[in-house]
Amino acid sequence: MKKRVIIDTDPGLDDAIAILFALGSGHFDVLGLTTIAGNIGLDRTTDNAGGLLAVMGRGDIPVVRGTDIPLTRELQDLVAIVHGADGLKGVTLPAPLAPALDDAPGWIARVLAESEPGSVDILALGPLTNVAHVLTEHPEVVDRIGEIIVMGGTINEPGNSGPNSEFNFASDPEAASVVIGSSAKVTIIPLDVTRKVRAQTDYVEALPDTPHGRLARELLTAYLQDGRLSRPLHDPCVMLVALDPSIFKIENMKLDIDLGDDPDAGRLLVDRRGKPVDVALGVDTERALALLRTGFV
Repeated sequence: MKKRVIIDTDPGLDDAIAILFALGSGHFDVLGLTTIAGNIGLDRTTDNAGGLLAVMGRGDIPVVRGTDIPLTRELQDLVAIVHGADGLKGVTLPAPLAPALDDAPGWIARVLAESEPGSVDILALGPLTNVAHVLTEHPEVVDRIGEIIVMGGTINEPGNSGPNSEFNFASDPEAASVVIGSSAKVTIIPLDVTRKVRAQTDYVEALPDTPHGRLARELLTAYLQDGRLSRPLHDPCVMLVALDPSIFKIENMKLDIDLGDDPDAGRLLVDRRGKPVDVALGVDTERALALLRTGFV
């Protein structure tokens, strides 16, 4: 049986690879793509999500525009160093097949309300603002969520936003706190794991010659850090955990979120008073990349 999922996303090169895998692997029933601003702006992430669906000929899957501001803070300055101003380092996508809908939190809540308890997973690839709105404004649907799998945070690795904070959580610390503290089952995939999953050029060149395989090759080539090895494949790890958690070493930890105003706002705090959360702390990189390849056949 396919896993019924909502993908909350801010595409983004590695988001794009994750979405193409989810659509191409045959293991997911993608109910919709909900968008968040991330670091390239909501209009661009929404257009990119629609373009990825167009590549796959999936005009039946809605794109739903989310929020463009954090719960309580100002939006961070946009950073386009890694992903480029268009989010995809100049890789061109076709126009969306259908216009985007509005109000991602409300749409997610309606989908969940019409679903059986525990039957829909939320795969969160960007800042957690949309998901936090659902949990706080529609508590009656929380039991419909099977699991929220989140790319975010860091335990022992240096941060990529502040010294010890990761971009997604730092973009909206309050939203991360809401999600981690909720009654939903939450699994976090931090930088400790995602930085271990990188593609070499021979892996990229060997991806299948399918429409989405060719696009994945183009995206990963743009994502190469030094011409030989890609930057970390952060977001595809969410899909891989959802599909085969045995690839990862997952531990249950009590965590909280730093809600201060310093550069480490959004930092994950290991705290015995915190909420028990599953955290991926190790990965079999070879198995992860082998499974990822299967989504582009």
